[in-house]
Amino acid sequence: MLNRFHKFMNSPYFNVNSKLIQLIDILINDIKSKKAVTSKQEIWIKTKMEGPYKDVKFRKLCNDLLERFEKFLVIEEMEKDKPLKANLLIRSLKENKFSELIDKHITKTSLEFSRNIDISSEIHLHKYNYEKNLQNLKSKFEKKEDIKTNLKKESFESMSFNLDTYYFIEKIRHASDISTWTKQYKIEFDIDITNIINQISQDQLNTSPALKIYYFIYQLLYSEEDSEKYFLLKEMAKKEIYKFPKIEQSEIFDALFSYCIRHVNKNNTPFLHEYLDLNDWGINEELTLKNGILSPTSFRNYVVIGLRVGEFDRVENYINKNIILLEHKRRDNALNFNLARLAWYKKDFQTTLSYLQKVNYDDIWYNVNSKNYLMAVYYDLEEFDVLESTIDSFLAFLRREKSINENFKKAHMDFARYLKMLLKLPIGNKSKALSLKEKINSEKNMINKTWLLEKIDELLTKK
Repeated sequence: MLNRFHKFMNSPYFNVNSKLIQLIDILINDIKSKKAVTSKQEIWIKTKMEGPYKDVKFRKLCNDLLERFEKFLVIEEMEKDKPLKANLLIRSLKENKFSELIDKHITKTSLEFSRNIDISSEIHLHKYNYEKNLQNLKSKFEKKEDIKTNLKKESFESMSFNLDTYYFIEKIRHASDISTWTKQYKIEFDIDITNIINQISQDQLNTSPALKIYYFIYQLLYSEEDSEKYFLLKEMAKKEIYKFPKIEQSEIFDALFSYCIRHVNKNNTPFLHEYLDLNDWGINEELTLKNGILSPTSFRNYVVIGLRVGEFDRVENYINKNIILLEHKRRDNALNFNLARLAWYKKDFQTTLSYLQKVNYDDIWYNVNSKNYLMAVYYDLEEFDVLESTIDSFLAFLRREKSINENFKKAHMDFARYLKMLLKLPIGNKSKALSLKEKINSEKNMINKTWLLEKIDELLTKK
């Protein structure tokens, strides 16, 4: 972009101020060399401004450069948006009365519109404006005569369809955004588009894939149990999502993902597998990546859910294949911790210990969670003396550590306390074991709760 902006500034059509060219040369050189920005006083001297430094004049110079940069950004966007460019050109040809160029332009742009695979709401608006611009090329008399003699050739019906489709999609998107915001930020605000939804005909849904996709997205927000629409939306998205701009691709994927997560949180088993499928698709098509980077949370969640449903080979493949998508500084901990977690689920406790030893405990999250797996391994290996010592040091660490969120701290402290109680249970005392099980069951947010209950059940079934 810097090189393009430099060329832009050197074009006499866009800039005739030599001081601005000198200024942009200095700034681009500073940016590319990654050194501190040249001081205002130095720039004043290098650009050969008249007289002693004056801040008002310097700010005026910088503001002029900013205005040029804003114009450059507008032109850059227009160059990427061919339908917009076509509409602006047709309007200019009409205003400047370049009638000999109009037919040539119409032939060219009509072909471009027919080849354009974009199906987003914006393309419907562009098509509406294009057809409207074509109609405005005619005088009122010519238009009236056309209507009388050749009504079928007029594009009024197409204009109406494109305008309606744009309007319906944008109303649904707007309402969906508001619904999401109200849930996310717990604000009381709603927008009723029942009338809009009722106006949409089946024919419009069949004709416009984009409208149908957003129609399903809106319905999923209010029909949590209607999983049939989720799978219909997913099927459509896999066919059509690449015809949308990047920002809308993420919007559609996020709608599917949010619905899936709601069912995962309810422990709906089929959606646990669906979560894995959706994430695999999202990564393969870069729908879940931000600037090519996968978040550590997404990485961990996939591993946790995959292990819950026993997809060990799939999880191992995911870890080894996608670890490179994490930020470089996060990779080692994510790799070692999640491979340790995988080994633990497979009851390969020595391998679990091996990977846990490689985790860097400077990161509080990995420190705390690694200790939990470490304690569980010591219990399964019957290293009870080491376990008791580890529990005590872990509880002491949590008590004095001020950087940890209180809810997070409590969840982990509860696990350590109950594990110590389990360790102290008298062998064969079923009443105390059942009492401890009841207490653990009453806890809502404790980590490793299922594992603790399994260990108590093992004690209860021992003869």
